Amino acid sequence: MSSKNALTESKQKPLRVLCITPRMPTSEKPGSMAPALRQIESLRRLGVEVVVQDMRGIPILKYGPAIPRMWANLSKVDLIHAHFGYCGWIARMQWKRPVVLSFMGDDLLGTPVDNGSLTLFSRFMVHCNRLLARRIDQVIVKSREMANVISPTVCHIIPNGVDLDLFRPIVKSDAQCKLGLDPTKSYLLFPGDPSNPRKGYQLAKAATEETQRLTGLPIEILTLWGRQPDEVPWCMNACEAMWMTSLIEGSPNVVKEAMACNLSVVGVPVGDVAELLAGVQGYFVCERNAVQLARAMTEVLQAKMDVKGRDALVNLGLSLEQVALRIRNVYARTLASSGRPGRHNLEDNLSLPNEYEGNATTESNIAAVEGP
Repeated sequence: MSSKNALTESKQKPLRVLCITPRMPTSEKPGSMAPALRQIESLRRLGVEVVVQDMRGIPILKYGPAIPRMWANLSKVDLIHAHFGYCGWIARMQWKRPVVLSFMGDDLLGTPVDNGSLTLFSRFMVHCNRLLARRIDQVIVKSREMANVISPTVCHIIPNGVDLDLFRPIVKSDAQCKLGLDPTKSYLLFPGDPSNPRKGYQLAKAATEETQRLTGLPIEILTLWGRQPDEVPWCMNACEAMWMTSLIEGSPNVVKEAMACNLSVVGVPVGDVAELLAGVQGYFVCERNAVQLARAMTEVLQAKMDVKGRDALVNLGLSLEQVALRIRNVYARTLASSGRPGRHNLEDNLSLPNEYEGNATTESNIAAVEGP
């Protein structure tokens, strides 16, 4: 075969990836995997062929059938990308294809109860996932905190990207009208499940009550839990600001989505929130204290400042397209290091264009984090 024909074949052969994920969102069960679904679609737009195997079925019992389903797809793909620790265990039940594993948050940070301590089972799973990370070809984490957990295992720090077409500023009155909200009230967004201790709803509630006392405004909390993914941008634009009071997070997607909408965020230093919001006008990070949070929120409500979240997000390299390029770059490294580069058109991915290089909290360069 001539070199010209070989080049043509290389360009015609797409990279094929099997994504093993938690249950993908549906209209009946929106769930929390909408960012992963958008990530998959962004990779497809780059020419990556993605086969999705999501974890459906009865809890615990669904894991058994997942393994033969994976094996049935192996001949169709070049590598596996598992999202979440338990999906990584399934992906590593074979050695025919290299594995990329994205840890999502509590799979490395644990699951807290009301007092902030971790459950015994989640501590056990964190230990197991640290061991798993050593046996994966390439590991992706969402924050420096997560990278520290698996140190000295080499990993990529790549937070999820944001769809800047979906998450954009919308006129507040239009958003409130669409959602049927009372225009005489001030709404503060709470992004998590109020019944989940990890999300810190009681702190947000106490801070809201204190904010109402300080401002004298009629304030109401609007929750995102249970809403369809396409409703989220409308909810964000209908609110004055958003709370982030979680006990544990990796790199909370909802904070980046709020930034894309230029929605102010008042929160605690959890996950990479402090790094994301550092020096950004209209955003505040406080201690885990209802009074301090309320004072910051009062400033947001009374100052009517020009919010600069969207510009900051783009400068951090966290658009959906920018992050997709980073992930495709990880796929290229995975195939190269596994000795299975194949004839994929990936030569242009082995180094990122300058405009897609992030800073210390969003880099896709391989980073070995020093242990304690």
